[in-house]
Amino acid sequence: MDLGLTGRVAVVTGASKGIGLGTARLLAAEGATVVLCARDAGRLRDAAAGLERELGARVIAAPGDVLDPDLAGKLVAAASGQVDILVNNAGGESGHLGFDQLDDADWEAAYRLNVVAPARLTRAMLPGMRQRGWGRVVNVASYTARVPEPFCLPYAAAKAALVNMTRGLARTAAADGVMVNSVLPGLTETDGVTQGFAEAVEATGRSKDELLAAMLRRAPIDARRMGEPTEVAALIVFLASAQASWVNGAAYIVDGGTIRSA
Repeated sequence: MDLGLTGRVAVVTGASKGIGLGTARLLAAEGATVVLCARDAGRLRDAAAGLERELGARVIAAPGDVLDPDLAGKLVAAASGQVDILVNNAGGESGHLGFDQLDDADWEAAYRLNVVAPARLTRAMLPGMRQRGWGRVVNVASYTARVPEPFCLPYAAAKAALVNMTRGLARTAAADGVMVNSVLPGLTETDGVTQGFAEAVEATGRSKDELLAAMLRRAPIDARRMGEPTEVAALIVFLASAQASWVNGAAYIVDGGTIRSA
């Protein structure tokens, strides 16, 4: 299937590893120019250089923090003024705190990172997409937007807001040729998840396999395994493609069967 991405320009945040890097690799393999953004400048430049060597593609490293109000302009400039595809993948949570341990700052930080930052980037890049009559925005949320976990309530609430924002924006942008969708990954073997397992192994003395088995007993995944970043990236890239020309305002769950009801 030709995804129609040759000559398109994509910006991917959180792109130095995990789902973001997997998305960038697939976009570049399909002929898109890809602007990678993440905070770790060294790792980001290594990732960009690696993709260029591997694929012969044009990949641009644009280090930055999505919380920086000036980042949007820098990314548009790095893309030479043309952004056809925006993948808002950067996000995350800090700590696994119970509700009683959370304060206002925790809730505000989660909202700024997971809602305000992608909204700001979209606001900067949407006018150009509308003017050209073609664009794609894919917001990476989380399965916790539908089934919140008690240990990450600010994150889950913010991701639910991101899904809601996506749907609202989709209703106003599609008439101008811009499709806006969200993807809700389940437990995926990213660096953050790997680090979390490593910390749990050290704290409990149990193996990763034992901890994963216990997690799957508590919250079963029909596929009986974690997902791989490329499995999520494949859907993101389809939604960013010409083939997704009538897919708009959707929230796709990619979780191996964790959520049993939408």
